[in-house]
Amino acid sequence: MALSVGLLAGCAQLPAVTAPAGSDREPLVVQPVQANRIVEAAGTVLAAAADPATVDLTALATRVSGPELDLRTAAHTIAVAGATPPPSGGADEFSALTSILPRQEAFPRWFATVTDAGADQSPSLVVFRSPSAREPYTVWATPSLLPGASLPTLAAPAGGVAAVAAGETTNLPLSPQAAAEHYADVLTHGGDSRYAPEFADDAYRGEVANAARTESAALDAAGGSFTQERSVLPDGVLGVRTRDGGALVVAAFSWSTTSAGPADGRSGTLEPALAALAGTKDALSATVVHREVVVLRLPPGQGQALALAAESGPVSVTVR
Repeated sequence: MALSVGLLAGCAQLPAVTAPAGSDREPLVVQPVQANRIVEAAGTVLAAAADPATVDLTALATRVSGPELDLRTAAHTIAVAGATPPPSGGADEFSALTSILPRQEAFPRWFATVTDAGADQSPSLVVFRSPSAREPYTVWATPSLLPGASLPTLAAPAGGVAAVAAGETTNLPLSPQAAAEHYADVLTHGGDSRYAPEFADDAYRGEVANAARTESAALDAAGGSFTQERSVLPDGVLGVRTRDGGALVVAAFSWSTTSAGPADGRSGTLEPALAALAGTKDALSATVVHREVVVLRLPPGQGQALALAAESGPVSVTVR
């Protein structure tokens, strides 16, 4: 009586690094040397946290925040209970191949690194955020590239890339904020979404749809029901310009699914990972809250957006 969505593993291509093309009107959020130091410090903490059962959550919270901390905290709860955390599609290797350094003066600020492929065979986009000048950069998300996906070409780290505001539509088919909201609707409603034509098919969207279809069919057959909803997290949309004038967008969602058995039926048994989060294995209904982070490519001008990377996992479960 649970919906589990895992990312498909597969090889992915990395972007070619070209000559700098940043505007000098705004500074880099961090210099390349500073970014390297931040990445190394975070990598040390994350390497020590490789085993979710023994991770020091207090130490982890000094270098990790947002959806990534939610996912890793939940994985710890699951592992301590003796269950296996479901694959999230997050990074399992933190050796940086290149960096994406926005030019932006205002806070909050962010930057990202593209990491080498780990055991899952997929490079990841590790996103770092800093809420203010007094707060350090922390790892906010680590979505891995989807099978066959490649990142668009960006400027070299020393040149920086122009930040794209959430509501900006200049030379884009839709703003980053609209892209996030519309893709959330497509993930929830599939081909029935009125926004479905705005997005090309991708592996993550297909797997989410298949898992939801399977869960819904099983519950319908038993006289139960399956529902889901998504929303963009507050301050959960980030964007930068690509070399072709399009945009690379990072979007974070809260996704909840409710699986309910028949009103007069007996309690069902939760999967071990979900039971660990719920604190019980039996339930008449279960609402699972997930964190999702998706990377979208918006083409210049018009055309379909495409999901390039994703990370997702359960962070809480409530039962009845």
